[in-house]
This record gives sequence, C-alpha cells and structure tokens, in this order.
Amino acid sequence: MKLTRERLAGITLGRQFPTIRGRGRAAVRELFDRVGPIQSQVPRAPFLTAAARLPGVSYATVRDGFVDGDLIKTTNLRGTVHTSRPAPFGALDAVSRQARAVDLRRVLGLTDAGLTVPDLITEIEAFCTGNWRPRAELTEQIFGWLADRGASVRPGASSSQAGNLIWGHSGLLRRPRDDHWERRIDTLHRTAIDVVGPELAPRSAEQAMIELVRVHLSAYGPATRRDIAWWAGSALTPVDRALASMTDELVRHPVSNGEDLIDLAELPQRRGSDPGLRLLPEFDGLLLGYAPANRDRFIDREHLDRIWTRANGMFLPMILLDGRIVGGWRTMPGRPSADTVIELRPFTAGSGLTAERASEQITAAATALDLTVTDVRILPPG
Repeated sequence: MKLTRERLAGITLGRQFPTIRGRGRAAVRELFDRVGPIQSQVPRAPFLTAAARLPGVSYATVRDGFVDGDLIKTTNLRGTVHTSRPAPFGALDAVSRQARAVDLRRVLGLTDAGLTVPDLITEIEAFCTGNWRPRAELTEQIFGWLADRGASVRPGASSSQAGNLIWGHSGLLRRPRDDHWERRIDTLHRTAIDVVGPELAPRSAEQAMIELVRVHLSAYGPATRRDIAWWAGSALTPVDRALASMTDELVRHPVSNGEDLIDLAELPQRRGSDPGLRLLPEFDGLLLGYAPANRDRFIDREHLDRIWTRANGMFLPMILLDGRIVGGWRTMPGRPSADTVIELRPFTAGSGLTAERASEQITAAATALDLTVTDVRILPPG
C-alpha cells in the first residue's frame, strides 16, 4: 500500500506522541519504552523530550528516573550518548561493540601488541566495576595498561580520539558528578551490568539487530532499511539479514522513487493524534530517527540547514506545529540570571506561530527543566 506524505507523517507522529495516562514515574517509563533511545549530547534533551510528549511532567520526576536507574545514559548508537530504558541496553551494546571493534584495533594499536578487543573491554569493565570512575582516571588507567603491553596510539590519531574510544565503550553507563542531569556533562563511568544487573549483558549480534529493528520501527516506522542502519550505526548487511528473518513481522509499502518503506505488521497500541505545537529538544528523533537523505518527513528540505549544522552535526531545538517543523527556539538568561527568556524564531512569516499558541508548551518546558520564564519573544523569520 502506497502512503501519502501526510499519511506517512501522521503514522509516525502517532508513535512519537503516544497517548499516555498520568505524569508520574510510570508515565515517564512508558514514554521512553515507546519512543526508544534519545540522543543526549545536550544534557537537557531527555527532559525536553518528556516535556514535549508528556506536558506537565515535572523536573523532579525525570531527574529521579535517572537517579534510580529507570533511565540510563550510555554511549552506544553511532558512538553517541543516548538515554534509554534498561531493557534495550543489551542489544544496543552488542551492535555498538561490533561497529566499534575496527576503530579500537586500529587507533589503539591492539593487533601489533598481540591484544584483542575483548582483552581491552575486559580491562575497561573490570576497572569500572564497583565504583563510578572519573573519565580522566579511566583513560589514564587504560593508557597505562596498553603501554605496559606494548600498544600505542597509531600515528595520526589524537590522544583525544583514543580516549573517546576508551570511555565511550558501549558497556559502560555514564552520569554527571551530581544530580543535575539536565545541565551537567557526564564525567563518571561504570560497568552497566554492575549497576542494573546481568540482564543487561550483550546479546549475540544477530539477535541484537533483530531487537533494534523492532525498537526502531516501533518508534519511527515506516522507515527504509537505510534509516534503520544509520540509526543503529550499522552496515546494511546485518540489517538486511535481520529483516529477512522477520518477514512474518513486517509489511512493506512501495515508494515510487526510492526504497520500500518497512513497518511492523502489528502496530503499537495507544497511538496519539496530531500533537499541535510542541517545543522539541536538540537532536529530536523526528529528524535523528532517519538517515540524512530522509530527514524531510517533518521539515521542508530547504529549512534543514536552519537547524542542522552539517559541519559538526549539531542540531538546534525545534518547533513542531501542525505536523511540521516550522522554526527553532532557545532559552536565554534573563535579568536576574535566575530568570529565563525563551526566544522562538519561525522559518517563514506564514508559520502560524504565536506566543499564545506556544504558551502551554513553554510552561511544559519550564516545568520539566525547573525554570522561571519571565519573557517570551517571537523573533523575525530567519
């Protein structure tokens, strides 16, 4: 069955903005179960994800989810920081380990020293078992361990790149130095199964990819095989193998000028409707759930560069209105500095964006981030 552009966007919006009762911890757990891992280079992104999809959820509710382990932060999909529920961790870890093995061998000089990637991972996880380890302490320990065994960073690779591969091991959890999860950079690391339990142990790579296909399509479907592979940080071959083994679970929608769109035959329950106006975080899944060539499901392609800096991969916070991303927004310090100003900038003059229409979402964002908003400004289109 062919899908119109409007129908396709509506199906995905129903999954990304599900109908969830309540605004307590159970609601937050259900939300993150349904929308999948959230890219979280910007620490506040999970809080704003919750605000946009559960308006009225409090800062303390989301923060306590992190503190108590309902939500975990890891370095997995595409080697980037993500927030997720514990359940998919084993699959995320397994796929990420496979994808990063080549870089670990090449950059850290493992092969020349007679070391294997499992040797390195065993040492990293042993050091990070029992305590949260500061990032600098972890990298110093592992660089010393490598040097003692004759391994050295390859010429042309920076110590920063090598360090990122060490502390960015997908089997570690990450957290800030205190409980300000919404604004602190993560600098502490600990072995995941040491904190949450052995159920987080990595799966086989084949089973893990099947699990991730289900996670992705449940949150972002219908999607192409390239969307799934990009999101998972995988080559196409493992994705194609997973899809071939899941034929009975899937349906395909032909597209006249591209790859078939793939979806789950059994659709998620309690899907939502058009969410209206929502203030989305940096790196929101409405864009980052898809390969770069397919990021126009919710935004006009000529507007992508307004919020996506391709040189460094950064994304600005976005405004969703009537099913389309129509602008960007940001928070600014007010006077006094404890106050916050929110600026909204539409892409075009005809977007329909007004302060009145945005008022409920501004309140939701302020509640989720524990902000005092004293002024809202609609800037000229740009």
